[in-house]
Amino acid sequence: MSKSIHIVTLDVPLPINYGGAIDMFYRIKALKKIGFKITLHCFEYGRGKQDELKKYAEKVIYYKRKKNVFHLFSTTPFIIKSRSSQKLLSNLCCDDSPVLFEGIHTTSFIDNHNLKNRIKIVRCHNIEHDYYKALSKRESGIKSLFYYFEAKKLLKYNSKLSNASALLAIQNKDLEYFKKINVNTILLPASMPVFKTNNKDYLKNYILFHGNLSVSENDEAARWLIENVCSKMDRINFKFAGSKPTKKLKLLCDKNRIELIESPNQKEMNVLISEASIHILYTNQNTGVKLKLLYVLLSNGIVIANPSMVDGTDLKKYCCLAKKPEDYIRLIKEHLKKPYDKKEIIARQKELLKEYDTPKNCQIITDLCNY
Repeated sequence: MSKSIHIVTLDVPLPINYGGAIDMFYRIKALKKIGFKITLHCFEYGRGKQDELKKYAEKVIYYKRKKNVFHLFSTTPFIIKSRSSQKLLSNLCCDDSPVLFEGIHTTSFIDNHNLKNRIKIVRCHNIEHDYYKALSKRESGIKSLFYYFEAKKLLKYNSKLSNASALLAIQNKDLEYFKKINVNTILLPASMPVFKTNNKDYLKNYILFHGNLSVSENDEAARWLIENVCSKMDRINFKFAGSKPTKKLKLLCDKNRIELIESPNQKEMNVLISEASIHILYTNQNTGVKLKLLYVLLSNGIVIANPSMVDGTDLKKYCCLAKKPEDYIRLIKEHLKKPYDKKEIIARQKELLKEYDTPKNCQIITDLCNY
């Protein structure tokens, strides 16, 4: 029996340089691996068309995200209204295959009568109104107002998710919330790659922070680490890597003689991650699953993170926790002196892969599609 599916992504899922892209891309790859024929619908707003996606989808269709200022005055949240396309609806109606909506962002037609009898699955990447509420508190002025009202609209909009055949929550905390909206809510852990285990008895002697550096949360985290940790340590090889770093971050790296690797391609980023002896992570926002945490835990280095990074997950046992700058400094010094323990890393990877086996986990989608 042919297994066909439409997948609607909130963004072009390549390059995989931020959490949402990681989750979407490796799920597409896994669904292809387990026999799905995919029609991929991508909203594009700056990342461009990616030919590599043709390896995994029978057809890739792109739609421009419409960032019209008048959408701000709609009762529909901006992140959804700007991804509403009649062309998308028409393409979804070309056959009766199940639809996987990646993120609440893509669900503008979840209650449309033309899709009434279709299997409609929504991947909930986050409790979005909580995320936007947190953003409104961190920002000021117009940005703060935008995030505040977007959070209000998203909270009200959530009830429409009752029209889905199923919701796929990313973590247990989210599962409890979404079950109140749609009883058919299932836990689907984040989709992850598997790094090749380091076959050497050592890693390169540098400490890495990585992320999409154009995102305010990551920019703030990077600057906090430089100002409070890196600048206090002499002759330590720190590397910061990610797309589109801000001017403030560039100046801070120059001032502290820290290597900044701007917008590395995916191959370069994977090498940086897999060869780092220590990964440092920090966040002051404990909403959602931090997928870059999972990403580095599946690589080969030691992971040092603050409590907010692991809040709401069971990943604390795999990390070295740092509550304050002094903890980061102490843990970095301790681990730089320790010999590389390959057996410990392999054990960590094996344990994580029991839960984050993406092809195995994607069998949930096969079952929901009645294949």
